[in-house]
Amino acid sequence: MIALGLLLMLACAALAVDAVVQNAHTVMGTAFNQPITDLSLGAIFIAGAVLGLLFALGLLMFTGGIGRSARRRRQRAVARRDAETEAAALREHNERLSAELEARDIAPDDVYPSEEAAPERPSRHLLPGRHRA
Repeated sequence: MIALGLLLMLACAALAVDAVVQNAHTVMGTAFNQPITDLSLGAIFIAGAVLGLLFALGLLMFTGGIGRSARRRRQRAVARRDAETEAAALREHNERLSAELEARDIAPDDVYPSEEAAPERPSRHLLPGRHRA
């Protein structure tokens, strides 16, 4: 594809050079009520080619902008869908954990029925580290 594009560009350049060299006659024209005088046919051809390239560049920028905005819209839609499904999954997980917690419903007395069975808590001055609890 690259070689084909290069061949096409070379053929266009050869045609432009031939058009400039072979057409030395001077012509006069008018564009937007402005006279164009003493130009050769080759110079007018080159001006037309430059105008065509500028139009193609504008068209490329236009279609590129449309494609980029469409791609961004699709990405935002996918991200929104992913966020909604993740939020739904987290809500479901939260409800399941809440149901498990309610099903257990462990009271502190069930864990330590009496004060004697409760494990000893270390006093404040015996805790290791710089910070005291």
